[in-house]
Amino acid sequence: MTVAEPKYRRPLNPEQVAVLDWLYKVRFSSSKQIAKHLLKPNQKTTQNKLQILEERGFIGKHYDKSYKLAGRPAEYFLTPKGARQLPADNTNEWAIKALYKNKTVSPDFITHCLNVADTVLTLQAIYSDKLGIFTKSHMAAYDYFPSWTPDLFLNLKAGANRRRYFLDVLDDTKPFFVGVRKVRNYINYAADGDWPEDAGDLPTILCICQDEPTQKKLNKQIRYALDDTEDIAFATITQEQLQKATPTSKLWQKIDEEQEPAHIGL
Repeated sequence: MTVAEPKYRRPLNPEQVAVLDWLYKVRFSSSKQIAKHLLKPNQKTTQNKLQILEERGFIGKHYDKSYKLAGRPAEYFLTPKGARQLPADNTNEWAIKALYKNKTVSPDFITHCLNVADTVLTLQAIYSDKLGIFTKSHMAAYDYFPSWTPDLFLNLKAGANRRRYFLDVLDDTKPFFVGVRKVRNYINYAADGDWPEDAGDLPTILCICQDEPTQKKLNKQIRYALDDTEDIAFATITQEQLQKATPTSKLWQKIDEEQEPAHIGL
């Protein structure tokens, strides 16, 4: 006997839409991250929300026996059906097309997305509503961002001014030389003058390194690459240092081609 689908479904509530919007922005997220984003300390409540959204086909997840054995949480993602529940002016065609690949992307890609999501949550906790955070899904709608697309574009309110940043999370999902290549790409991007003149100064490039040895290696490579270039600024920090950051702390290392790194805040 076939059970008929109910013709009426209750509209999504604001928190359910917030979950879909979060997954649209970060591509993949754990239930713990989603609960943190929603400011919900009770993960069971969040799990119930996710179950309902999954049953309705708005989200999917990566999870099998291997996850359970490894103590690895499920990784949730937005489906194209779920994206259609979001306001059309909050989405773009490129980002929605990318959702069709969510079932088949590599584990390293998922891990990187989770690391970027952690970074977003950390920055939100530090700077609150003073910081505008834009992900690859946002940047895809504009043609003046670098073609390789930074992990994040940040817009920080500083008094009457705005400071802008491109940020990349350099984790162990990609070899070190990829980060070095990104540094050189940013320098070429600055030299080519692709950043709109009416948008103000070129954003400072921020790099989050997984540990201090990696940071020191990257700082050295940045100094080599800068040479006589004065049109672009780089600053680095480790994951551990970022966790200690406050709105006024000076934990970022600004790289100069000749001098030792200067410690700055954003």
